[in-house]
Amino acid sequence: MFNEKLKWNWRENPFVLKIDPTLFVGYEEQVKAALKHIENKHKVALISGNTGSGKTTFLKWLEKNYDTSKLYVSKPPENPEDFVNLFIDIFGLSFFERLMRRRPSLYTLTNYINKKLKGKHLVFLIDEAHETNKNVLEWLRVLTDQIDNVSLIIAGMPVLENKIKAELETLDQRITTRITLNSLGRIETKQLIQKRIESVGGKGIEPFTDAALEKIYERTGGFPREVLKFCDRLINTAMEKNLVMIDAKDIEEHKEIELPKVRVEEPVVTFMPKPPSEEQIRNLPYKQKAILEILSKKNWLTPTAIVEESDMKSYKSKGHAIRSINNILKRLMLDGFVTRESRGKAYMYALTPKVRTMFVQS
Repeated sequence: MFNEKLKWNWRENPFVLKIDPTLFVGYEEQVKAALKHIENKHKVALISGNTGSGKTTFLKWLEKNYDTSKLYVSKPPENPEDFVNLFIDIFGLSFFERLMRRRPSLYTLTNYINKKLKGKHLVFLIDEAHETNKNVLEWLRVLTDQIDNVSLIIAGMPVLENKIKAELETLDQRITTRITLNSLGRIETKQLIQKRIESVGGKGIEPFTDAALEKIYERTGGFPREVLKFCDRLINTAMEKNLVMIDAKDIEEHKEIELPKVRVEEPVVTFMPKPPSEEQIRNLPYKQKAILEILSKKNWLTPTAIVEESDMKSYKSKGHAIRSINNILKRLMLDGFVTRESRGKAYMYALTPKVRTMFVQS
């Protein structure tokens, strides 16, 4: 049993990656902005943030804590026509509509929704919106224009806002609330860890010390998902070493273990270096800074994908570029600017959480 090994009377591992809105912490200003958007019945809000910043938990918290009609969609449909089935699944068809076979089409959908809402306010929450296409986003704009009483809140990675600005001016003009999720602060990071531990029967931040939490914050940059993943690895190391307490020195000595090459659902972290300073970033050579800029805009890229995003003029060929960028990435990884994960046969790179925070704040 998990709690028999740990000695902390936990019912289960509190740091398993799962979406639980009851454990949501931090982002107070962002929460206020979202609630104000809903209360004022504004039409469109955009929430943007990098992978692991807590967008999904944020949306699920809104779904759970706001007393109105809500529709949460974990991923937008691939085709506009799929909106019809989406709303039929929520509102259903009356006996008369089934008898007369009056099923709404995409072009009569807003009339159907207005009739079903009967004047009630609908909060329409859409996650992972960066994965959808221009046509679907345009229809979202049409739906919010024509539904009488709806607040649309769409969430996605920063590339979503860039896509909307570049390709969908009419939708961009309708966004009245723009919310950015960067990362948690030191106090919020402690609150996240404490809340997770207490949710499974633990006491406070035990087995972590305050000094350990400071190190965890430095390593993860306060990104919620990175905090949970790192705490999970520290707890498993503590189990192996039969530790009762985890202090700062234990984190300093902690090294990531390279796992065997197996297929896993969660990426295998192969390196977690000490985070660099802002001054070190400013003093980097041009090519290294250019790669960091690319990774700040797109998460987890292969060297080949980075080459495709780069200026190829300084390289003789694509092969030369890939070899050069591979070498630069290894240097950046050793210096603590990027982290690497093994996914299948390929290595993919991203900014370390601390460096990502610096780019978001700059």
